[in-house]
Amino acid sequence: MYKNYFQDAYGPGHLIPDTIWAGAFLDEELKNAEWKDTLRWQPLGINHDYFRVNLSMVKEGTVPRNVLLEGMSKSVPLARKPDIESWKREWGEVIKATHPGLPNFASDEKAIDETLSKGTVVMHHSKHYERAYQPHYRVIHRTIFESWMEKYIKKDE
Repeated sequence: MYKNYFQDAYGPGHLIPDTIWAGAFLDEELKNAEWKDTLRWQPLGINHDYFRVNLSMVKEGTVPRNVLLEGMSKSVPLARKPDIESWKREWGEVIKATHPGLPNFASDEKAIDETLSKGTVVMHHSKHYERAYQPHYRVIHRTIFESWMEKYIKKDE
């Protein structure tokens, strides 16, 4: 849940330090043949400024690889990137508004608080999430994703 809201606020900047690295990492991930996650795309956070785009869309040829990489690169500067104190308040509001009945909620909340107290906002998916979904996606800004909807993705999907 944290990662979902984090990605909507900060975009893919932490995933794309440079396009050569991002392309090599993408190519390596596309070699994986066994993906359980069937959700093709997902709006993120409260604002839905970013979407998670499943790499199966690249693997099956719906969205070209170079288009995905270009979309990631163009998405980076579009992020809100709130300062750490603003992000702590925003995340605190999200937690208050959600039901804490999630698995491992107390330990996850503690880890998030510790990370934020160090001035860091980036966290990885939980082991539970990775086991359940084996996520393979990239984060793309809404405006770029919407342009893809018109060009690459069938309206009825």
